[in-house]
Amino acid sequence: MSTNEPRDQSEHKRRALQLDAFIGFLGFFAFLSVIQAVINVLQPEPKVWPALLALLLVLATVSLWRARRDRSPRTGA
Repeated sequence: MSTNEPRDQSEHKRRALQLDAFIGFLGFFAFLSVIQAVINVLQPEPKVWPALLALLLVLATVSLWRARRDRSPRTGA
């Protein structure tokens, strides 16, 4: 058994839950930043940084979510 493999099923499950929690937090802040970016666009003099922050957080959330989905075992036929 190599050092990169989890020792048992519970450690693998714990790491998966940690990743899910991180994706959840990141998704929550991405959602809030998108709302802030939309509100910012409606202002008389909008700034660029809220849109850039929203873009960065959404891209990070989607990329982690896709990486998690690709690594998870498939069920079914």
